[in-house]
Amino acid sequence: MKRPFVEANFAVTVDGKISTRAYAPTGFTSARDKRRLLEIRAGGDALLIGRGTLEADNMAMALPARDLQEMRLREGRTAEPLRVIFSNRGNLRTDLKVFRSRGAPIVIFTTRAMPAAARRKLEKLADVRVEARRRTVDLPAALAVLAHEYGVRDAVCEGGPTLIKALLEQNLLDRLHITFAPLIFGGAAAPTLIGPADCAVLSKSIPLTLESLKVEGSEAFASYRVGSPRPRARAGVVWE
Repeated sequence: MKRPFVEANFAVTVDGKISTRAYAPTGFTSARDKRRLLEIRAGGDALLIGRGTLEADNMAMALPARDLQEMRLREGRTAEPLRVIFSNRGNLRTDLKVFRSRGAPIVIFTTRAMPAAARRKLEKLADVRVEARRRTVDLPAALAVLAHEYGVRDAVCEGGPTLIKALLEQNLLDRLHITFAPLIFGGAAAPTLIGPADCAVLSKSIPLTLESLKVEGSEAFASYRVGSPRPRARAGVVWE
């Protein structure tokens, strides 16, 4: 089944947290890292997000940098990547910034658990794709739909932990970008990349291959290929 190449981009503290125990909106990294986030976002045909992170950060899921929009247009692409939201229950508030902001079209993948009233409202704002046989979104099928029906070749995921964990468990994540921030949040309830520490468990360990590492100021930016090294993978690591 054809699917997009899927990347994920996160900032983590030294103790491995992506947010505080109150799931405060992200924003604890430098202006340099925020620009890097936009550059990675600009490289994708679609931006993926889970409902929890969308609501916690109240994201517009936009590409506000004009120079990056112009770069995409020169490449023959849309000015901004498709905005894609995953929600098992479909209980999305229509007052969220993403639904009130101009930008790329929005696609919502949800299930038969979505209330009928919510579906009627959201269908005026987005392309709603409902999984009729399940109460959890079929991620491989959703990615295949993005590839075949929306022309998505490269997708960038920005959270949250539930979605990233599912992508990892189902072998659907290909590259992981991490910014290591010089902070310690602490707390077992503060989420890691795949959820709170007391439940951040995978069925098996997943190997990563370091592709590049760049240190600027007190932050380090790393990119990893997810999974075991492939026979033709580059031999060395790019250090900057």
